[in-house]
Amino acid sequence: MLDLTGKVAFVTGSGSGIGEGTALALARAGADVACTDLDGGRAEATAEQVRGLGRKALAEAVDVRDLGELEEAVGATVAQLGRLDVAVANAGISRGSNVLTMTEDDVDTVFDVNTKGVFLTVKACAREMVREGRAGRVVVISSVSGERAEMGSSAYCGSKAAVRMMTRCWALDLAPFGITVNSVAPGMTDTRMWGAVAARQDARETLARGLPFGRVGQPADIGNLVCWLASDEAEYMTGSYNVMDGGLLDGRGLTFRDLPERLLEMRERVASEGGEGVLASMDEDAAEAAGRAAEHREQHGLF
Repeated sequence: MLDLTGKVAFVTGSGSGIGEGTALALARAGADVACTDLDGGRAEATAEQVRGLGRKALAEAVDVRDLGELEEAVGATVAQLGRLDVAVANAGISRGSNVLTMTEDDVDTVFDVNTKGVFLTVKACAREMVREGRAGRVVVISSVSGERAEMGSSAYCGSKAAVRMMTRCWALDLAPFGITVNSVAPGMTDTRMWGAVAARQDARETLARGLPFGRVGQPADIGNLVCWLASDEAEYMTGSYNVMDGGLLDGRGLTFRDLPERLLEMRERVASEGGEGVLASMDEDAAEAAGRAAEHREQHGLF
């Protein structure tokens, strides 16, 4: 078991999902945790769980798009918990839409939170670490979506690809101060965001079957990796991109048999967003994919 006793961690988006799981994993490893979230009530709920594990915690309502709010929260962390050793830039959102129906507001909002918000979080926390003369640990939560294309997710994928490269640059910026900066790229993880995509139980089961491990990840899976990156054992590791996806990228996730269903789901989404003009071509794509899948089944007897 990693020992983070005496360390203080600052986690954004800790009110649910990966952020909550990471905050609790850090607490189990011995760290005190500053729990921040856009929803202060959710942040407090996570902080209560941290206290239940015998660790100190504080909760702050923070909009990661606002540097001032982040700096105030970092200041409160140092004032109440004594120091800052670990920063986890986790807060993120997703607004999926086809390029034909996506709005400028969709793109701006996703990049403001997922890219600019991560930048501001790292900036605020790293400044405090430098001020304290502390060889801190910064962990950025990216996504496998930052390196694979996904229909209807260009803003989200683009925002995650951006922070992947920014993490490497920040690692160089902060190396002279002994601060490490690494990223973690989760695959399908059982969170509120993922649950909105796979709301139906049959959809969850189909998605899980497409993974080599046969299950989606849990927030604790991600949190455990963050704990190692936050530990003294990882002091020489910086600028790294760490995939935690149960084999999703290597296995390409969804199997060939699932493609027609995905295309039909996309068709329904486009129709609901007013994109009737592109449906004919999508119908052709779905029919072609279904034909190829049937031919593949007959030829190889795989499914």
